Amino acid sequence: MIVRFIKIKELSTYKVGFYTLYLDEEELTEFEKFDGTDFTHHQEELKIIYYILKTMGLRGAKPYYFRPENGAEALPAKKDVPLRLIEANLDQGIRLYCIRITDKIVILLNGGIKTNQNPKLCSNVKRHFNIAWQLSAAITRAKLAGDIHWDSEGTELTPLEMQIDL
Repeated sequence: MIVRFIKIKELSTYKVGFYTLYLDEEELTEFEKFDGTDFTHHQEELKIIYYILKTMGLRGAKPYYFRPENGAEALPAKKDVPLRLIEANLDQGIRLYCIRITDKIVILLNGGIKTNQNPKLCSNVKRHFNIAWQLSAAITRAKLAGDIHWDSEGTELTPLEMQIDL
């Protein structure tokens, strides 16, 4: 699969380079798909996610902003989810899956409303979760092989296109 990384200029700052990606020949990036989703009954949560992204841009992408989910990462962190959204285990709230490369580089993917504690069993987020953890593992392999680069002090990721087996 061809993955093309795109820096999100509207979110990126001197502290954090936010990226998203195109998978193969899709017309929208993964984050554009998330951003275009109608979360009518989750506006408060959506505001929290965008507030976290803005805060990260000012302070850096520290691990405590993220929710670890079985090998992937998501926003918002557990402490930021309103309690009313986790009642009866029917609605676990919105998840925006992402990959935190460093305190200065984050790849924003896609997400949805999680309806099962296990993301692998949730029809709404299963695909997004699988892409996140498979892509994270592929990026780690590419880094070790010298096929992808980033400077721990910088916000740039290179190359911006690569072949990844997902």
